[in-house]
Amino acid sequence: MDFLNGKIRPIYFKYLTAAFGSALIGSIYSVVDMAMVGQYHGPNGTAALAVVAPIWNIIYSLGLLMGIGGSVIFSTIKGKNSEERSANEFFTISVIGSIILVGLAWIIIIFFDKQLLTLFGSSSDLLSLGQRYLLPIKFVLPLFLFNQMFAAYLRNDNDPTRATIVVLSGGIFNIFGDYFFVFVLDTGIFGAGLATALGTTFSFGVMMTHFISKKNTLKLVRPRQILKK
Repeated sequence: MDFLNGKIRPIYFKYLTAAFGSALIGSIYSVVDMAMVGQYHGPNGTAALAVVAPIWNIIYSLGLLMGIGGSVIFSTIKGKNSEERSANEFFTISVIGSIILVGLAWIIIIFFDKQLLTLFGSSSDLLSLGQRYLLPIKFVLPLFLFNQMFAAYLRNDNDPTRATIVVLSGGIFNIFGDYFFVFVLDTGIFGAGLATALGTTFSFGVMMTHFISKKNTLKLVRPRQILKK
């Protein structure tokens, strides 16, 4: 796509579709989890997921913090026809920053999940449900953050369609996985967490295919002036 000389309409709708699809599936994730867990556990199940929701918001926000901020600068440098290495310094720093943030978040959620859930309003009868939902998610927690960060870069690396497919594939897997794990295997809220964890892992695998595609210009390089950038 030629952003400077190409036709506005096809470019606009290609990115609109990508953004709309991502937002839609993100909403479906939450609604399907609520519906399945609510049917299985009743009001306590939906209340437990509501208590877990702020943790999701924090993880996603950290991924967007690194992804959107860095990818905008990445695109600006590429748009000026500057050397590719300069743009990829910001990609590399986004990866480094994401590793640091996800490391801190991972430690807090693994060792202080009880305190976090209590902070966000969990009562004693909801605490065990919230912890059971988070149990499988703890194993793949970094992927939630990296999916958000990499998706922003894919959109700005001329691959918005793949970014949408990534979100769609994980969302569709989660929808069917929720039903299978929660009801067929009779695992309740733990199954909903497992479906979400596996869906995110699947999304991450699809996203990594960008790096072996011809469109890819993202590379890890040794960045200069890391703290300043």
